[in-house]
Amino acid sequence: SVLHELRNLRVGNAEARTLAHELVELMSELRDSIALEFSLEETYGFIEGAARIGGLGMPDAAMSKIQHRELYLQLNELCEQVEEAQYRGTIARDLQLYLESFKRFDQAMHAHEEFESELIRCALGVRAQRNRSS
Repeated sequence: SVLHELRNLRVGNAEARTLAHELVELMSELRDSIALEFSLEETYGFIEGAARIGGLGMPDAAMSKIQHRELYLQLNELCEQVEEAQYRGTIARDLQLYLESFKRFDQAMHAHEEFESELIRCALGVRAQRNRSS
């Protein structure tokens, strides 16, 4: 996956110019992929449906949407930074900084995925209990 490839990019494993080009391409691909994923989750009510089934309330589902927006904006800003750095010819010099910025995004994305998983687990747990008592 794109996310896995980005996680494995390391300064020193390849020539900086090659690595920089790969970073720009993968970041752009990830941005498109995340936009699609978030759009599908929100369009089909995936998280809101889990919240309704589990009786968790809409604030939890609303928080997920807020996180979508924040994560997308964070990733988009990083993509614009690496694209501009590539255009200006400074990306190889600052490559480690961009990789560290990606790592922070990746950590935030992981926390978001854990939050959504917990919403779904809670919803399924409540639903499973209702089915057993019927």
